[in-house]
Amino acid sequence: MSVTFLPVFLMFLTSLVIGAKIRTMWMTPFYLFFGLLFIYLFKNKINTNKIKNFICVFIFLFLLSPFLYGYISVTQTDKRTDYNGREIANLVERKLIQLGYENVMGVTGNEWVAGNLCYHLKSKPKCVILSTNKIIIGAEGKNGPASFGLKELISNNYK
Repeated sequence: MSVTFLPVFLMFLTSLVIGAKIRTMWMTPFYLFFGLLFIYLFKNKINTNKIKNFICVFIFLFLLSPFLYGYISVTQTDKRTDYNGREIANLVERKLIQLGYENVMGVTGNEWVAGNLCYHLKSKPKCVILSTNKIIIGAEGKNGPASFGLKELISNNYK
């Protein structure tokens, strides 16, 4: 039982003492030990004949899952993993340079589009997340500061 709960307790204790926020992925190694806990608790009730059936089903699903993931990844192209943020950022940079604005200062908008723009833009601008679908790009150039809407800025070049 200590194998299951002691590491989780130590992680919470460390977080409490240091004051660090617990990240979601920190818990993933500990999920394995809960299976061991159930085996330990129910070892007298486990029927070894039924384990063979379980292992067959588990291996089938284990081998099937990568193929299903690959099929979905290839056939469905409207997922976030297919978002071409780098291409959009390059287009925004080219358009702003054409207008005389070399330095992007900030991007305001929803988490996905604004975050992708800030990540891919060379100037690494400040990102302000708002729950809106309008993306505003703040830039600075020869003519001083200005702001542009993403759709208006790239509407002729991009769908």
